[in-house]
Amino acid sequence: MKSFIILCIIIIASLELKATQLGNIKGKKQITLNKAVGTSIVKFYSNSPLEKFEGNSQLLQGSFTLVAEQLEQSTGQISFPVNSMKTGLSKRDDHMYGKDWLDAKSYPMVTFDVKKFTGIAIKKSDNTGIEFSAMAEGQCTLKGVSKYAKAKVYVKYVFESDATKKRAEGDLVMVDADFSVSLKDFNVLGKGDIIGSKVGENIDLDIKLFGNESN
Repeated sequence: MKSFIILCIIIIASLELKATQLGNIKGKKQITLNKAVGTSIVKFYSNSPLEKFEGNSQLLQGSFTLVAEQLEQSTGQISFPVNSMKTGLSKRDDHMYGKDWLDAKSYPMVTFDVKKFTGIAIKKSDNTGIEFSAMAEGQCTLKGVSKYAKAKVYVKYVFESDATKKRAEGDLVMVDADFSVSLKDFNVLGKGDIIGSKVGENIDLDIKLFGNESN
C-alpha cells in the first residue's frame, strides 16, 4: 500500500512538472479576434509541377482560451467561410467553391478546433509580455470531413499599457501559425488528374491572428 501511494505521488508530481505557466498570470484568459488589434488572415499556397498559386481569406472569426497556470490545456476555434478564399482569378475561385473541390454551398466553413498545446517553449518573459512557441493540436474540418491536425504556433501575449489601449482594451495577443493539409484526406478530389499536376496534393497554410482579452 505504501509503495502504491508513493507511485501516485510520483505520477502527480510528474504531471505538475509538465504544466507550463503564462508567467505570473492567473486564471483563464478568453481571447477574441479583434480587427482593432490587427487584421487576421489565412494565406494558402499550392505548389505543383505545372502551376503555383496562392490565396487568402481575411474573414477569420473565433476565439481561444489560454489557461494561464497550465498552457497545455488551452483551447479554441478558428473558422472562415470557403467563399471568402480568393486567389486573384475569379474563374479559379469559382472552381474552388464548386462541388468537385471545396463545395462551399454544402460545407460553407473551414474550421480548426484547438484541443491542447504541446511542446511549449517560453521564448521571452518580462514586464511587457510573454512569448512562446508550441504545437497546437486538434481537429481540422474541411468539406464536412474532420481530421486530426497540428500547427506550429508562435504566441505573443502583450500586457495592457497606455500604448496598447490605443488599439484595444485588455491584454493583446498575436499568433503566427502554419500547417499543411492533404486534399485527398478531406475528399477534395477535383477533376481528372489535376491534383498533383496543376494543384498541389498538399496545401500549406500560414495564419496570423490578432485579438484581445476581456477578463
